[in-house]
Amino acid sequence: MEHIKNRLLIVCTLIAIGSVDAQQLKEVQGAEQAVAYHQQGRFAGWPANNGAWIFDGDNILVGFTEAEYVLQEGHNLGEDQTSWLSRSNDGGLTWKAWNPKNYVGDFGDQPELTDLKKEVDFTQNGFAMRVVGTAYHGAEDPRGHFFYTTNRGKKWRGPHTFGDFQNHPELKKYWDEVEITPRTDYIILGKKECIIFMSARPKGKFAKDRLFCIKTTDGGKTFQFHGWVVKPFHADEVASAVKVPLYDDESLNPWSTQCRAVMSESFLLSDGKMLTVMRRKYSGKGVKSRNWVDAYASTDGGKTWTFQSQVGDAGSGNGNPPALALMQDGRLCAVYGERDEGTIQIAYSSDEGRTWSEPQILYDAFWSEDMELNDLGYPRVITRSDGKMVAIFYYSTKERQGQIHATIWDPKTN
Repeated sequence: MEHIKNRLLIVCTLIAIGSVDAQQLKEVQGAEQAVAYHQQGRFAGWPANNGAWIFDGDNILVGFTEAEYVLQEGHNLGEDQTSWLSRSNDGGLTWKAWNPKNYVGDFGDQPELTDLKKEVDFTQNGFAMRVVGTAYHGAEDPRGHFFYTTNRGKKWRGPHTFGDFQNHPELKKYWDEVEITPRTDYIILGKKECIIFMSARPKGKFAKDRLFCIKTTDGGKTFQFHGWVVKPFHADEVASAVKVPLYDDESLNPWSTQCRAVMSESFLLSDGKMLTVMRRKYSGKGVKSRNWVDAYASTDGGKTWTFQSQVGDAGSGNGNPPALALMQDGRLCAVYGERDEGTIQIAYSSDEGRTWSEPQILYDAFWSEDMELNDLGYPRVITRSDGKMVAIFYYSTKERQGQIHATIWDPKTN
């Protein structure tokens, strides 16, 4: 929930959003590069839509969408889109990818969903959840559903229902027809307790998503609406919103609730605060659209949320979502794609997301046949046991177009 008291914070800390020339930014030094998946004639993308997880022994698992490479307007992938996984047993240096059985998409776009008959232990070693919704590649279920594994992704159970959030009163009071558009983002609070970050939009309305969270206290058998992170816009509720300073002419600046909020990644901090970073977008009549990354925090277990800071700029076009990780030294690391320059960028926070460092360039080698969209990013980022970071994203270079790429670096030396 966004409060009036944050207006001064935004004005003081958030500069007008605009791209930063990549040539002015410091580049991360000493990074190692690896390929999590590439096959000639195929296109792979969007780890942020699919999720990434780390288990004991620096066993890393990442999901992605895979299809035929087709040179065309828009994304260069065909219609045969399937959901894949890739695993690294050595902290991101080498990878093996496969198309898992009984997984996302294997039961159709809108499969028959089941309730869990037995409560899930979210804290057990090897647990991971894959959240599914509509409006992105490889999944088109406007109801939303989930799969889960208890053995590090070797076997998945599902598809299971979250319940009928398409018709939940909190969503229906803003929209007549609702589509659930979540990506995979959740915070485990206990053996049977978990918060899942969701998004929704009015049916068929691109970039109108708003972010909320739901909660289960019975191991995933039932879910309850828990709180809005960013509400949909309503003229009667602007007193609880804030203005976003996108343009020099202040009269053109939108309310925060008028801006897209979707594709989050969230963490529970040591003091109990929850922090989430998310993809933002505003397209207004007669103004240039803007794309950026915001951070919001909750101090009451996810029921209400307040703006913290702008994390970075995601470039023109449709922007890019962020990834978030807690590092061993207590700082936060955010990773996101910047589409104007075709770079992957990182920023650090040492004060729980209230401020962020100047962005650094993590990877800068983009090239494609059509140079369209600067088709890249959608990262996930992992903290290894030795403190090094692993960012996983989709990217095209002259040697490998449509690859899932991994960059490993040491934040202590950058």
